[in-house]
Amino acid sequence: MAMTREDNELLCRVENGAPMGEMIRQHYWIPAVPASKLVRDGAPLRVRLLGGNYVAFRTTDGRVGVIDEQCPHRRASLALAHNEDNGLRCLYHGWKINVHGEVAEAPNHTGDQQRFCEHVRVNRYGVQERGGIVWVWLGKGDTPPKFPDLPFVDLPDEHRAVTSQEVPTNWVQAVEASMDSSHVGVLHESTTQITAGGGNERVLMTQALAPKLEFEDRPYGYRYAALRALPDNKVYARVNNFVMPWYGIICPPDAKGPSTVFFSTPVDDTTHRAWFVHFNPHRPLGMTVMSASPDVWNFPPLPPGDAAHNWGQNRDLMKRGHATGFPQHLGTEDFAMFISQGAIYDRTQEQLCSADGAVLRVRSLLLKAAREFQAGKTPTLAAHPELDYAKAVSVGGVLSAGSDWRALAETA
Repeated sequence: MAMTREDNELLCRVENGAPMGEMIRQHYWIPAVPASKLVRDGAPLRVRLLGGNYVAFRTTDGRVGVIDEQCPHRRASLALAHNEDNGLRCLYHGWKINVHGEVAEAPNHTGDQQRFCEHVRVNRYGVQERGGIVWVWLGKGDTPPKFPDLPFVDLPDEHRAVTSQEVPTNWVQAVEASMDSSHVGVLHESTTQITAGGGNERVLMTQALAPKLEFEDRPYGYRYAALRALPDNKVYARVNNFVMPWYGIICPPDAKGPSTVFFSTPVDDTTHRAWFVHFNPHRPLGMTVMSASPDVWNFPPLPPGDAAHNWGQNRDLMKRGHATGFPQHLGTEDFAMFISQGAIYDRTQEQLCSADGAVLRVRSLLLKAAREFQAGKTPTLAAHPELDYAKAVSVGGVLSAGSDWRALAETA
């Protein structure tokens, strides 16, 4: 059954008090910016989240802050501010804001300046720097949710690479793709074969395009096995995890190889930021397509053209054997699909099949959380203190037909 228009709106909208946006704001830490983009006393970086505008910066002593972009005085942009002496000093009148969002100085105010500053109304946001990312909690109150201690967040820097890209579509389209196993062998056929060189298990996805899906609920979301039948009575099992509200943890191509976490955070209703964390808990990551990226704020690349030119698709390359005509990166292939769906995908018109079970579960969990929030409840799968995010480990492997994929998962 296709989704109703009302459910599609509830699922996608995050701006202007929309229930989904308010639920995320209150109950989840949001990735804001790759930590490497912020240098001490460097230029503040504009960050847009859930339709709101913020700036992120690193102070003289190395701390990081995420604060409202507009100065609380006359609303000039703090992206233009001086970053000095552990705070941002507004260019307009010299008010200084620290990493906690507090007004530390108001040099144009006569009288008791300290007392005046203490009474300026400000929004204060929790910030953590973990896993090569600066995260922010935009919720109300003094008790933030449990931080998502995902498998990459406490690894040494050399075991991890973080990149991201802003994409002009709604965030849910990308979250769905992270759990859509059947698209990999089709859309990413050429990219998979090139990066694998014919030598790792990921190539098996191009040889069996209709996986059987089996699911298991988890306290943080769910995990599922995509099972692909192979010759000689074998099965290729890929066990991936979905962690609310947007994390797709993808299994490595081989044992002890690097895993990837895809997550797509809402910039606003029609824009998202796609995040790629490539990590290896067993050894240093080394040189990969991700770790070699020269610009962690704009990688992988967007499709190189507009709709009038099929988003820059290279048909000549397709004639020579490339599956999609987007050779830049597997992320570019995904972005082209999202953009072609429209800024906010109309799910009322789709016709689904057996391969779409994991996508349906993503939608169901997100809608359930939004409705629970609307009813004044804490969402069931929100970041409760007892959640163990470290258990969201994904794994793949070739098994004998009839074997239980859970045994494979428990060895991860």
